[in-house]
Amino acid sequence: MALNGQQEPIFDAFEVGSSRKQVEIQLGTPVSSKSLEEGKKEDTYKYEIGNSPNGGRATLNFYIDLATIGLAEPILSLIEVFQGHDEYSYIVYSPDDRVVAISGYRPPPPSPEMKAAIEAQEQYKKKPTTSDLSTTPASSSTSLPTSP
Repeated sequence: MALNGQQEPIFDAFEVGSSRKQVEIQLGTPVSSKSLEEGKKEDTYKYEIGNSPNGGRATLNFYIDLATIGLAEPILSLIEVFQGHDEYSYIVYSPDDRVVAISGYRPPPPSPEMKAAIEAQEQYKKKPTTSDLSTTPASSSTSLPTSP
């Protein structure tokens, strides 16, 4: 069950002014829609938070099952069943299907500790150097012979 579930939406992928398509890529299709004044429309989106597929959790559950000869499976299954919770977001669109307002669930901003950890990890990411870019085939100056 740890490999099942829906990916959590990326809330930074859309903002006020974004198109309906950008929102629906992240949140899916709306569960309800209602018309407002001046041609505006409010859509309600429902999604699950905290139950995205996780290979690490599935592997850990597998090894616990092996170590306990399957006796832990009922407990692990109950834990998996209660993973995640439903959230709702309400988005108002203009007549040309652009986001006017976003309300409802938004994830909390990262804590200062999390920001520090992300910055510390950035120094270990491999960044392309200019010599890597100059050795690509697209930058070679050889030309193909042309036929008459």
